Amino acid sequence: MVGPTLRYAKVVDHEQFLRSGARIRPGLDSGLELDSPPPAVVKPFYVMRAWDDFDAFEETWRITDPYGMTVHPPVTREVRVEDGDLADEVSSMHVEYDSAGYQLILEVDGREVARVGFPVFLPGAAAPAG
Repeated sequence: MVGPTLRYAKVVDHEQFLRSGARIRPGLDSGLELDSPPPAVVKPFYVMRAWDDFDAFEETWRITDPYGMTVHPPVTREVRVEDGDLADEVSSMHVEYDSAGYQLILEVDGREVARVGFPVFLPGAAAPAG
């Protein structure tokens, strides 16, 4: 039996998403902005993803820093075909430093299936291209 296929996954700053027209598109880069110099809280953001070709399954996601420490605890839910694209809004997440090495880790039924790297950048700094 073939499991779900990840169509996309993005970790996007709330303001950046609204400036983009609130649309998921290929040029919408993942990245988060700090609200002050580190250590600090990142500005509110979305964890967005979509799956294809599946029956119901259990999805878990979490965010780690460049050293593998979990900075956002796991979020688990049952995903059904009728759920469509998924988005979780995160209003607060504390990090120790700015870096391009943060990762969104996605699991399906307890197995890691994808990692999405993204930067956390200083307030007012341009999001790195990517």
